[in-house]
Parts: sequence; structure tokens; C-alpha cells
Amino acid sequence: MQERPQACVMGQSVSSSARLRRLTSLVVPMLAALVLSGCDTLSGMGGGQTAATPAALPQRPLEPLAVFASQARPGEQSTLSPAPGAAPVRVQMVRSYYAASGRPCRELALGSGSTSRPVLYCEEPTGWAAARPLLRGGAVARP
Repeated sequence: MQERPQACVMGQSVSSSARLRRLTSLVVPMLAALVLSGCDTLSGMGGGQTAATPAALPQRPLEPLAVFASQARPGEQSTLSPAPGAAPVRVQMVRSYYAASGRPCRELALGSGSTSRPVLYCEEPTGWAAARPLLRGGAVARP
């Protein structure tokens, strides 16, 4: 017959398996609490995708082109000053689409005819902002 190692605790004999169960019952909840509190800390540092409240993020100043991009429908036109003190130019909403990131984006054409240039605005948590297009000239036919 095999003997189990036992320890004497305050006059009682305790087997090693009982000691392991008791230790596990104390350690596991503490480790779980540490891990969960670490996840919360990481999400605040950008480790997780959390929705920010509008009050937590500073809002962008309202640029005329960003406001137009957020409200216009494809084909809509307006004459706007792209920056304070700049001469007004013709602006047309060319297309609206969702970027690969899932953000809504709007392509605008500044100017008219052969002198027009494309400008891209995408929605961010802080408001609409100018964005760089990934492809120059584009790989997709535009309307």
C-alpha cells in the first residue's frame, strides 16, 4: 500500500491534495481579478476597441469642406471658401462610400472642369477630417 505524504496543521493531518485545493481556491480568484483589471487598463491605452463618449474627445473645428462633406449627397454642388480668407471655389460631392476601416468617406471635387482636384473627407470620432486617398487616380471607375 502506498502512503500519501501528509502534514500536520494544528493537530489535524492534511493531505497534499487538500492543501493544493485550498491554495488554488485562494490564488485563482486573485489572478482572475488581476487579469481583468489589466484588460481594463489596456483598453484605456488603446489596447482595446472601446467607443468613446463625445465629451471625452475634443471636437474638430468646423471646416466648411468638412461640413459640406458630412451633409451633401452625391452630385450636389456648392460654392465655398475652403479656408478662412481663401477665395470661394465650386465644390461637388463626387461619391460617398465606406472605407475598409468601416468609416464613411466622401470624395469631393474642388474647382470645375479640367482644373478640378479630388479631396477626400472621412468621419472620425472627433468629426469629419481630410484624409489621404490610398490610390492616386483610383483603380475603380468613377461616375
